[in-house]
Amino acid sequence: MVNHFLYFSGSILKCQFMKLFQLVVVFISLVMLSLSSYGQLRFGGKLGGASTNLTGIGLPNFVPEPKIKFIGGALVHYGFIKRMGLQAEFLYSGKGSAFSYTEEQYLGIYSGKVTMKQDLGYFAIPTMLQFKMGDRDNYFHIDGGLVFNFLVHEKFKGTVQIVNDKGEEVIYDYPRKRSPNTYDLGYAFGFGLLANGLNFDFRLEFGTDEVFDTEEGDPKILNKSFQVSVGYTFGR
Repeated sequence: MVNHFLYFSGSILKCQFMKLFQLVVVFISLVMLSLSSYGQLRFGGKLGGASTNLTGIGLPNFVPEPKIKFIGGALVHYGFIKRMGLQAEFLYSGKGSAFSYTEEQYLGIYSGKVTMKQDLGYFAIPTMLQFKMGDRDNYFHIDGGLVFNFLVHEKFKGTVQIVNDKGEEVIYDYPRKRSPNTYDLGYAFGFGLLANGLNFDFRLEFGTDEVFDTEEGDPKILNKSFQVSVGYTFGR
């Protein structure tokens, strides 16, 4: 009962923190818009791919198998001074991977190799602060910011391979203990190049929320991805 209360209280605090953070971001953006005389507003889109992975903290003999996923969507960029800008993106972002690890007490008796494939698809809202080097329409940029990920679909497949009492290798379906969480707050950093509207981006993103809820002592699984994209922006 106490654990459930603490978990519920923590969820409420996290939700309130996220709402407060979003209000702060909106407020700062409005202030920048009202004070800036530079005023460079651009709209556009981007498409690309990501090498995605799930990190297994606390899983014995953990072996990840990264997968290539699709990313793409729209973006809005506002340059509030010559060297800095704020970019919000609205993307579909594929994540997840296959991985294997050793489970020491499968069925309470056997040691087995567990192999899983967990596909995840998110509606992602990266909010990135950019530092620019160049002129108004052609510049190199370094980015950093937060990514708000909302789960829109997922698919799971799992097996476990054990050696039974007869010395035979047997493979069973491995049931998933919990469904993925519907939200993941990530942070990202990277760099890119804008040349006459054409944009090239390279970005690393790390999730901070566990993909699956865990109890104390359970292993933690987090999202991680390296993204490459090409986009086009237009505006003044």
